Amino acid sequence: MKKENDFWLIDSNSVGVIRFYKKNENKENFIQYMFIEEGIVMGMYGENPPLMKTRKEMKIEEARLFWKNLITEGWQKTKPRW
Repeated sequence: MKKENDFWLIDSNSVGVIRFYKKNENKENFIQYMFIEEGIVMGMYGENPPLMKTRKEMKIEEARLFWKNLITEGWQKTKPRW
């Protein structure tokens, strides 16, 4: 289910997915953070929810750079079908 601050990327092979979502609380002088979850698409046509393997937390500025690097590497924006 898509949430308001939920953004997804999928790799060029349609196997790997990365979900970016904003954390609701602030830390360290109100610096905002994002969660980044990485996983794999499940099912032959991705009909099942992805299996999320890792989660990390980054400052928003770092998460934006990570997003841009992934786009440069061939990852594409996708709408979650799960």
